[in-house]
Amino acid sequence: MKIESLIDNLIKVISEDSYFSDIKLIKAYPCTIAPTRIGVETVAFGLDKISLSSSSVDDSNRDGDVSVFADIFIPIKTENSRAGEIFSRLCKCLSIYNILSVSAERITVDVNTSAYVLKTVFTFNDEIEVV
Repeated sequence: MKIESLIDNLIKVISEDSYFSDIKLIKAYPCTIAPTRIGVETVAFGLDKISLSSSSVDDSNRDGDVSVFADIFIPIKTENSRAGEIFSRLCKCLSIYNILSVSAERITVDVNTSAYVLKTVFTFNDEIEVV
């Protein structure tokens, strides 16, 4: 697994599911607040944490865990239960990977985006390219 392409690959896999055809799938804005209010259901993906083991698989790969966040934004005008439905479908789509754990927080309201937000994290175990 190449870290630099991980998020793009996840978004590609998820976007192949027709369920997500009307849901915006994006890379999270790094270190900034999103520049606009959310008008459509949106899932923002980003790296949360990477842990490499001390044992090498080979010269350029190590065994490790990668945690990816998937923040689900639902416009205030929509039922916040949609966040749970989208989360459930994300779990289904990402089940093709070696998932170690999945977590989700309580739904909150983000005044900057005028949206309900469900913060989720998926942790995967894989060989990680380090070169």
